[in-house]
Amino acid sequence: MKECSVCKETKELDQFDRYKNNKGEIIPTSRCKACRRIYMRSHTKKKGKTGLRREEWLKSVRKPKLSHEERIEVGKLKWEAWYQEQIKRAEERRKAIVAKGVLTCISCSKELPLSQFGKRNRKRKNGNHYLQYRKECKTCKNKKAALHRASPEGKAAIKAYYASPKGKAKRKRERDIREKRNKLATPKWLNKKQKKKIVDTYEDMRRYRDTTGEEYHVDHIIPIRGKNVCGLHVPWNLRVIKASDNISKSNNITESIYTESDVT
Repeated sequence: MKECSVCKETKELDQFDRYKNNKGEIIPTSRCKACRRIYMRSHTKKKGKTGLRREEWLKSVRKPKLSHEERIEVGKLKWEAWYQEQIKRAEERRKAIVAKGVLTCISCSKELPLSQFGKRNRKRKNGNHYLQYRKECKTCKNKKAALHRASPEGKAAIKAYYASPKGKAKRKRERDIREKRNKLATPKWLNKKQKKKIVDTYEDMRRYRDTTGEEYHVDHIIPIRGKNVCGLHVPWNLRVIKASDNISKSNNITESIYTESDVT
């Protein structure tokens, strides 16, 4: 039993709150729970330093309770604001690179003009497109790609890609484009003997490929889509060369990579 210091009533100890004193002992408070409750209620109704009552102050500082849908909408608005800020900063960095006119390659660490770096078209989540310079120069990128293609892992990856449905569709698409281009470049005045010679050239290409195990292409000596001049799809403008040489030659005119006798 204990007497309350406010109401002066003697009550059971369970009617008092408990606290730990400086000695670490747990002892009952001087006020009973009822008197302490009355004191706390009267204290919260007083105005504080802010000029507001406690309940009013709590209402002003507490965030309103939102439903699950409202919280999602608030999160989306915050993310959109952050995303727009990131887009703005990235655009400023790209403008600074263009204004400077040079970029440092991450592989060779050389500062090179922007013409030595490739571009790629990127798409944002909101559907907008923008051009971005690659961080690796064309020389380093081509060297790395050539090493990868020559390695066993690269050859296996290329073979697996062209064996996949996506690779087969790409090869068919390229073949259709090539056949359409060759058909447009074939003159109507060719006779049957000359047309047969074109077919024989492609048969020779397949025979070289099956015999050597390497990839061969039928090359147009004067490209049918050259920069300054366009050739025709005729027998005397065709030759069989290695695929790597044909790819490196592209649509340029060269004197001679090697003669047909070099591949036999």
